[in-house]
Amino acid sequence: MKILFDEKKVLITGGTRGIGKKIAQDFSKNGAKVTITGTNNIKPYWCKKIKYEKLHINKKNDWKKEINDIVNKYDGFDILVNNVGINKVSKIYKIDYEDISNILLTNLNAPIYIASLVSKKMIKKKYGYIVNIGSIFGVVTKEGRNCYSASKAGLIGVTKTMAIDLGKFNILVNTVSPGIVDTELTQKILGKDGMLKMKKKIPLKKLASVSDISPYILFLASEQNKYMTGQNIIVDGGYTLE
Repeated sequence: MKILFDEKKVLITGGTRGIGKKIAQDFSKNGAKVTITGTNNIKPYWCKKIKYEKLHINKKNDWKKEINDIVNKYDGFDILVNNVGINKVSKIYKIDYEDISNILLTNLNAPIYIASLVSKKMIKKKYGYIVNIGSIFGVVTKEGRNCYSASKAGLIGVTKTMAIDLGKFNILVNTVSPGIVDTELTQKILGKDGMLKMKKKIPLKKLASVSDISPYILFLASEQNKYMTGQNIIVDGGYTLE
């Protein structure tokens, strides 16, 4: 089934690589007017039909002004995908306070704030979809994922509250929580040996590709979805079953 977006305006944070890049391409192919954010000054070479805005979420940068400017520049969005995220593996007795602060700022505080800005414009239209990109590590966890799990569990939780707050305005909010996806970030964190071990733990015996995750996000953000809100959709090949 082909999902059409009829020039709906879509904002995807962290859209320059991995899952963000794939969903940006898929939204664009299906007729959406897509804007992505990233931390580089230069627009990625691959996004010819896609608009690019710099948004660097950290304490040193005035990212709150940047996102305000982006929302106002495009006069709001019909669809928001909160995809931006960072991770650092560190056992609880080795955590640096700055890591806690940075991960929670990027993965939890920023998505909440961005949703608050975008939803104000959606409320006026009485129309909108918000998809927060969570993680299986917001539901289960493994060693060293202290800050990451905290941020993703928080995002899954706040999705439910957003859905209640915004439901009366015909704005649907959901989370998609991918399992182990074969991306540059996963390769960097797990390494080849770690990725092989993960494959053995997954009932389907393979890692997800970005193409495995994108359709769920597009469905939740489309008019095919008329009644699902406040949910966390786990796409993990069965990893969390064991």
